[in-house]
Amino acid sequence: MPTDLPIRESFIQKVDALAAKMNAWQTKPRIDPSEKKNLEDAVISFNHTTSVKEFKIGGVDGSGDYPSFTYADSFIYLASASGTVYGTDTLHGLKEETALNEPTLELTWLPEDQSAARPSWIHSFGELAGRPVRDVIDQSDYRSLMSKKKSVDDLVKQLILPKASDIQNVSIQLRTTAEMGAGLRLVMHEPSCRYVLMDTTFSLPMVTGSGNTLFFEHLKRLCCVEALKRDIAFMTISKSHGFPSMDQIEDIVAEKMGLPKDVTAEHWFLRLPIKNEDAWQTSLIGSRSIPPVGAASYLFRFHRNTPVMRLDMDLNYWKSHLKGDPSAEKKLFEELDYTSHDQRAYGYPYAIKACHDRARLTMEDRKSIKKQIIDAAVSKGMQRAMFRDVSMATGHN
Repeated sequence: MPTDLPIRESFIQKVDALAAKMNAWQTKPRIDPSEKKNLEDAVISFNHTTSVKEFKIGGVDGSGDYPSFTYADSFIYLASASGTVYGTDTLHGLKEETALNEPTLELTWLPEDQSAARPSWIHSFGELAGRPVRDVIDQSDYRSLMSKKKSVDDLVKQLILPKASDIQNVSIQLRTTAEMGAGLRLVMHEPSCRYVLMDTTFSLPMVTGSGNTLFFEHLKRLCCVEALKRDIAFMTISKSHGFPSMDQIEDIVAEKMGLPKDVTAEHWFLRLPIKNEDAWQTSLIGSRSIPPVGAASYLFRFHRNTPVMRLDMDLNYWKSHLKGDPSAEKKLFEELDYTSHDQRAYGYPYAIKACHDRARLTMEDRKSIKKQIIDAAVSKGMQRAMFRDVSMATGHN
């Protein structure tokens, strides 16, 4: 970046214009007294929790190499994910009990020709999910949430499969499928967890579309189906809550808790109204699909040093375990708060942070895997010189 860029007059003008656009976009919705009252009533505080009855909590996260390298007009992608189980320990907070037998590692070879790439997509999806693609779509409840009903065969045929060179979309699909597959394995794990957490949301962007879908959306809903059978709270926590007017929410929370506006409220949650379940809605959501279809969503904060976050859970689980029971909701957030006291991730459930550290591929890991793949390919008669690591070659690694 040129060192004089920030002081150029033309750049300063662009910055001012951008700030003006952002300010115009950030026009705050007006909250009338009735809506404010509903929001205040929805805010519930809970205790800072340092002691709980024993339970198990699992965390999932993913990594990979997208792409690992290219060969002629084809791309090789590496997707990975891991799941870890922790048990509560009155003396030590959390104790790692077990992890999935081994992290998910899947190599996907995608030629640029999409018809040739399709079998590789389907094979990798099945490997990452731990179940055949057709079975996942059939056993998931995703079809029941769709606005346009489709058969399993049609949905398999109409899966969205990006071109091999569409690196961003390929990486999203493979990484998310790897994570959801690890989540499903953790849900099925014995002894079972009380909670299984992932760092994402329950968003299903394609569920109201024309019929083309993303495989990982079917897999996400299958995790919900299997978790409900086992009385497990399968939930996602996102540090990006998706709200443009969080300051208004925080002011309402502070007022409800009797705090000055300049004091950050902690240990509270607010369930967002659900269409067809609640008699009120909030203008703060606007046109956003929050809660997502088939989900219940909460805004919450554990500790003042962390931002307001969003928790999504399966709507069916919410109906059967939490609906109309504030004490059950408080217990859930108090138990999650207990798991958020590790100094390495204070204010955030440590099971997710620990799993992120476990799943992350280091540069040495990537180099070792690349070497193994190339050596194996060369032994089969392929040309070593045809393998290209684009990021290394251009200095972007």
